[in-house]
Amino acid sequence: MKRFVACGMALLAVYLASGFYIVRGNEKAVVCRFGRADRALITGGLHYDLPWPFVRIERINVHELRTLTIGIAATETLDGTGFFQNMNLDRQGEFLTGDKNILSMQVNVHYLIADPHPYLFDCQSPEAGLRLLAESLVAEKVAQCSVDFVHPLGRSELQVILTQAVRQAIEDHPADYPWGIAVDNITLASVVPPVEVKAAFLDVSNARAERDRLISHEESRGEKLLAAAVAAVQQIRDRADATHLARIESARGAADRFSRVIAQFQSEAKSGGPPAHDVRRATMQRLLAEALEEILPRLARQVLLDSTRPLDLTIFPPHEKPKPDAELQPGLGDDPASRLRAN
Repeated sequence: MKRFVACGMALLAVYLASGFYIVRGNEKAVVCRFGRADRALITGGLHYDLPWPFVRIERINVHELRTLTIGIAATETLDGTGFFQNMNLDRQGEFLTGDKNILSMQVNVHYLIADPHPYLFDCQSPEAGLRLLAESLVAEKVAQCSVDFVHPLGRSELQVILTQAVRQAIEDHPADYPWGIAVDNITLASVVPPVEVKAAFLDVSNARAERDRLISHEESRGEKLLAAAVAAVQQIRDRADATHLARIESARGAADRFSRVIAQFQSEAKSGGPPAHDVRRATMQRLLAEALEEILPRLARQVLLDSTRPLDLTIFPPHEKPKPDAELQPGLGDDPASRLRAN
């Protein structure tokens, strides 16, 4: 008798010990006690409650990123590999664009379980409801776009639009969609045209790529030509500025030398030397000779002279009246170049 009692006590202890349960760190647990779910969520660790069948533990991984796939990848060829494939599966992935083109799309909806209570108890099949909602919104948004936007120009932008649309629908109507689901993002895993017109789509894609390449090439060429033109203009400006400064300095040097010559023969005339008129005349002849030595070798023309006729090369008249010292100041009339032009 004692043996049976001991066995019964041991079995009772094992049965009561079955009330211990473990919740992992990435999980949340919901306790269903006598058929009613407890609103409090159990976090990670070792816990104890009544054993089965009085208590049932539902564990949900709230950090797991789950994926719901809408449609399947379209058949790439017309061979017999997909002969026994269910045609209804292909039709699930076909969507009509705004310009009346059909595209085969495979859409992946990535979601998390944000609230385990409505996910487990408020609806019968949350994934089925999410599939219908996502499929209807994808069909609506694709119908508002052109085929070029969906495939392939605006594919990334369309993914963002679809993600925002599904999130907003769930957040704005929590009573209609009591799933406890938070949509992370929506991706377009596959967007291809029907196999019958795939060659035409490929030709359009190649033409678009060639157009972009030519535009990029011409823009690069235009930038290079513009940079070369800017550099040439800057070089011309620098050369003009250097020539400008050199001519200014040369003119200043010539003016200074001429002023020093005038001041010299004025001082010699005042100190009792040769008359200022003679000194001035000799100086002007010397300057003229220096100018002719510089100019004549540059002349490209040849002058033929008649040897039977006399040639007068006199620039200054032999008898020039002396000028007062006030008129000997440097000016336009005393510049050798102006005298040469006047004579």
